Amino acid sequence: MADETIRSESVNLLPAHLEQFQKDLLSNIYRIDPATGQPAGIAATSPLYGTPVVDAQGKPVYEVDPATGQPRLDIRGQPIQQVKGGVPRPEIVPLTDIQRAGIDMGVKGIGAYAPMMKTGSETMAKGVASVEGSLGQYDPQSYKPYYDPFVEQVIDTTTKDINRQTDIERNRIGAAGVTGGAFGGSRQAVAEQELARATQDRQARMGADLRSAAYTGAQQQAQSVFENAKSRGQTAGQLFQGLGTAQGTMGEAAQGAINRDVSTLMTLGGVEQEQQQNEYDVQRAGDIEEMYEPFQRFSYMSDILQGVPSSGSTLAVTSAPTPSPISSTIGTAMGLGAYNAQYGLGSLVNRGGA
Repeated sequence: MADETIRSESVNLLPAHLEQFQKDLLSNIYRIDPATGQPAGIAATSPLYGTPVVDAQGKPVYEVDPATGQPRLDIRGQPIQQVKGGVPRPEIVPLTDIQRAGIDMGVKGIGAYAPMMKTGSETMAKGVASVEGSLGQYDPQSYKPYYDPFVEQVIDTTTKDINRQTDIERNRIGAAGVTGGAFGGSRQAVAEQELARATQDRQARMGADLRSAAYTGAQQQAQSVFENAKSRGQTAGQLFQGLGTAQGTMGEAAQGAINRDVSTLMTLGGVEQEQQQNEYDVQRAGDIEEMYEPFQRFSYMSDILQGVPSSGSTLAVTSAPTPSPISSTIGTAMGLGAYNAQYGLGSLVNRGGA
């Protein structure tokens, strides 16, 4: 007896309306155009890429701002070519004019302290030279420029006066000797010798006193000038040092002020750049969401067809109101009422007890 193999097949067919719905759904997503043989449908090409628009000569056609009639520019200042479909490519907002101004100021401000520092160093060097010049010792021979040049004339005049007085005194001695009968005698000779000695002593003391006084005065004056010059040199050194330090500090302050301005410009420019970046990213995200919205709708429809929970597909932006506690309470009460009408409240109690 020959073996017989029995094969049975089971085919589940969709209702005609659901089968047509599925075909229409798939045709909108992807199909081959019978006229051109090219893929068509929303999934045939990426929705992110568009088709650049060109004129009859093949030259790019750029977008125009309707308010000004001028070509629209992108965030980098370049004309925007018209594109059918697609979304803007990812882009990083470049540095703003404020940030560039801050960078330029920072670069130009490097070393701004140098001129003031150099001037301060030169000023302090003058102070050091002034102090060094005041550290020398007093030279005793420095009195000569201050010695009274008229001292010798005074001595000569005074000497003549003394000689004149001596002559008068000598005449008196001679007259007294004639009167006493001793003219030309030894007594007159002794008196004249004493007078000559006294005259010489007087002249010597007078000359020494005048020269000593002139020398002492010259020394005091020279010493005073030396001390004054020393004091002025030290004072000038302190002034130069303070001035040089102040000039150097001003240089540091100028550099610090430039740095603060640069920091402020970079901060303000950063805020502007961040805002422009956010605006660009939000616009692009909205464009992407709009491009992919048909896919989400078809996915939702496919879920319905397959009986898949609709939570399997989500939109990028959703808005759902918060359930009201009153609505929840009313819904629960209605559910209990429907259950009681079909099974009876006792049945619910018995099931709960079981």
